Amino acid sequence: MTVPHSAFARTAARRRHLDQSNLLRSLTLVINGVPDGINLGQGVCDLDSPRPLVEGATASIDGGDRQLYTPYAGLPELREAIAAKLRRHNGLDYRAENVAVCTGSSGAFFAAGMTLFDPGDEVVLFEPFYSYHWTTVPLFGAVPRAVRLRGPELAFDVEALRAALTPRTRAVVVNTPGNPSGKVWTAGELAALGRALEGTDVVVMTDEVYEYMCFDGREHVSPATVPELAGRTLTMNSFSKTFSITGWRVGFLAGPADIVEKCGVVFDQMEVCAARPMQRGVQRALEQLPETFYTDLRDEYQCKRDLFCAALRDAGFRFDVPQGAYYVLADYRDVFGDVAPYDAVMAMIDRVRVNAVPGDLFFAEPEGVRCMRFQFAVERHVLADAATRLRSLVR
Repeated sequence: MTVPHSAFARTAARRRHLDQSNLLRSLTLVINGVPDGINLGQGVCDLDSPRPLVEGATASIDGGDRQLYTPYAGLPELREAIAAKLRRHNGLDYRAENVAVCTGSSGAFFAAGMTLFDPGDEVVLFEPFYSYHWTTVPLFGAVPRAVRLRGPELAFDVEALRAALTPRTRAVVVNTPGNPSGKVWTAGELAALGRALEGTDVVVMTDEVYEYMCFDGREHVSPATVPELAGRTLTMNSFSKTFSITGWRVGFLAGPADIVEKCGVVFDQMEVCAARPMQRGVQRALEQLPETFYTDLRDEYQCKRDLFCAALRDAGFRFDVPQGAYYVLADYRDVFGDVAPYDAVMAMIDRVRVNAVPGDLFFAEPEGVRCMRFQFAVERHVLADAATRLRSLVR
């Protein structure tokens, strides 16, 4: 039977903004097609995963588990392992019932949004924001609102937030350490955020996937540990970046048991469950990896940051050194001129076979943005090669 073309001509308004090309993915395809190209664009985290994690997943696949659905909120043993990690590393007095396992932090964010937001609700994101947060909010029927972080330190501006709050504001999203900026929120900033929200029912949703990548002596502060935010915060996280398993899609949300259960029921409708072998691998990693794994991870990323920032500086880029995560948001005008970010990235691919992500993806008003985002979650020898190529731009 031939289906009339008109049957699929109309799509839901809430997803039409996605008809624009996803440059994070499309530029990865471009650089993958370049001989000897180096992908410093999409943060795929191309590094080895820890042995206990791989062995746990392999044991499950090889017959240590029956390959059945897990409970929608995750394997009980993994939920307890995550709760233990939250107690040990984050200062959150949570138990298994406070945790729901999801397909990465993106799955957690989607389940939470579908649970909490009604059409027309507003969600505040701090700019520069993670682009997937911005493009996901309309899928809930909600409206994203941007509040710019201030100055080279990307400080939280209380008055700018207050000016953005309306009776329709339902949530504020805090990404710490931040993608793309590397901003690490301080306890003082988080307390000020809590005071600004006093008297409202605004929820704070966090994204803490880079929590172990805080540099120069900074400490990660989970917003839910701050007294002014404790009663309104839903914590979201993922193991993608900590364990270098971006394709495994295992993350979680954590908070008061009643709302976690509601989000878990929604996640059941979305995905049924996260993959059992991947859950087993993460469980074993959480149970067996020593504390030095996390400190070594931080130290290695700080070293890579310093090596890469030195190369960017030598090449003529201007930027603020990131406080955390594994990205650098860099102004390229002294290198490529006053051209649009996509054009600058394509010029860099053409000249040195290195890509990045156009920086205008991280701003609500892209006009005039002249920066690109690099990621440095690659092996040392790859980063050294990229550094040499970038330095060659000044010749």
